[in-house]
Amino acid sequence: MAGEDRQEVVRPEMKVAEVLRRWPELLPVLVEASPAFQKLRNPILRKTMPNLVTVAQAARMGGLEPEELVARLNRALGVEARPEVLEAKDVESLLGTPPPSWVSAPVGFRLDVRPILEQGGEPFQAIMTAAQEVKPGERLVLEVLFEPIPLYRVLGKQGFLAWCERLGEKHYRVHFYRQEGGEGWETLPGPTSLSEADWASYQAEVYIEENLEPPLPMMRVLEALAQLKPGEKLLVHHVRRPVHLLARLEEEGHAYLLKDLGPGQVKILIRKGG
Repeated sequence: MAGEDRQEVVRPEMKVAEVLRRWPELLPVLVEASPAFQKLRNPILRKTMPNLVTVAQAARMGGLEPEELVARLNRALGVEARPEVLEAKDVESLLGTPPPSWVSAPVGFRLDVRPILEQGGEPFQAIMTAAQEVKPGERLVLEVLFEPIPLYRVLGKQGFLAWCERLGEKHYRVHFYRQEGGEGWETLPGPTSLSEADWASYQAEVYIEENLEPPLPMMRVLEALAQLKPGEKLLVHHVRRPVHLLARLEEEGHAYLLKDLGPGQVKILIRKGG
């Protein structure tokens, strides 16, 4: 019975994408819950970020308590979830944590993405570009409308530590500190992790042009990857760090190496999982 209960209600640890797959009728409920969810109206964005974010994390990003959002979604389904079902675990919020010692480090780049978010835009590429300007020992200071929890993991792979403070109802300041070492390349850990020697050989190659509009670059890479056998490698010549693609690779269990060679020059070596 417990397993059946888990399937019949929305739970905090569910990915937003899973919720929308099971109950597509909950899309307008989510959109109405917070202005931060307006981007879910865009079919392209619905295929990317919801795969990374749990309902509890989405609630924090939208300025809501996880229990409040979970209860609202379940009410829309005509379900009254038990109190223990509504408990949010492992939200990964940094709000209320003590300021780290590095918070006084020099600012390498300051970026306010609130205007982009207020217009319904997607600021991830701007954030990734700003992060490349930050040297080891410096901070990226980000002004946002909500706590960007999924960004902690994305930038963490680039050697950044994070801390967040709330300055107002729709004003959060996030500090990202770049640690020494590991700059310019990253590896997705796993049973098929790659090493520097893996750059020497690969089975397929893809080039992404500057004028190729999203989501076409990601679609081109995933299509090429689908043609490979598990364990084979794909070399991608990209013009930028593809945040959503890297998240998709991680979700599907593919290992990758990334080299940032400068403006407009990013190479990604992907080993197909499975």
